[in-house]
Amino acid sequence: MLLPEPLADLFFTMTVADQRHAFDVYLRTGGDPRLAEAALMHDIGKVAAPIGPLTRSFATVLAACHVPLTGSWAIYRDHGPIGAEMLAAVGASDFTVTFTRTHPDPPPAGINTDSWERLAQADRL
Repeated sequence: MLLPEPLADLFFTMTVADQRHAFDVYLRTGGDPRLAEAALMHDIGKVAAPIGPLTRSFATVLAACHVPLTGSWAIYRDHGPIGAEMLAAVGASDFTVTFTRTHPDPPPAGINTDSWERLAQADRL
């Protein structure tokens, strides 16, 4: 099993499209079991913002342009820190929590940069 039960339960709260993206990220890491948790869970915070794909696209563009966002749009923008809190609450690894909180930024000090870059590259594709 790739995820322990509490994380698997969270995984299945994501939209099918987000689940597919997460699984694709995992596959792009070469199916590395050491990276499975972070690959599969890095976008879990998006469940807190129940908005559709078109609205997500607009929120992403507006956030990149530093337009102030509110409501579900702001929650979507902040899905990384929100997801990190969700993951920490169910016992996810420190690496998974940190990657979820801060990607796509570079790794913070003390983090395995090779693993981080493999995940970040897989997420960008």
